[in-house]
Amino acid sequence: MISVEGLKVEFGVKPLFNDVSFVINDRDRIALVGKNGAGKSTMLKILCGLQKPTSGVVAIPNETTIGYLPQVMKLQDDTTVKQETRKAFAHNTEMKARLDKMQQEMADRTDYESESYAQLV
Repeated sequence: MISVEGLKVEFGVKPLFNDVSFVINDRDRIALVGKNGAGKSTMLKILCGLQKPTSGVVAIPNETTIGYLPQVMKLQDDTTVKQETRKAFAHNTEMKARLDKMQQEMADRTDYESESYAQLV
């Protein structure tokens, strides 16, 4: 669950958001809709931790992953859009590789009574 409470964002003296609150539950599907300059990108940047609000609280559980693809991408010259978007899943890819390695190590073991095997499990 993602919770936003009393969010305020100001650029200079002009408020973009003032006292915005909402909750996104685990299985909710949402859309962020608004006119140009309404603050859609700013809201996403705040939810992703790329920008701080002027005030308010954003609560996001540690195990929650939020993917964000900016409107204007700064690609390296030698990467494709597909490669750049896969970077959002780098943590999952690394975790799968570690799990695959552990599974293979467990399958290859014959010293089931050793201390190192117990640590692996």
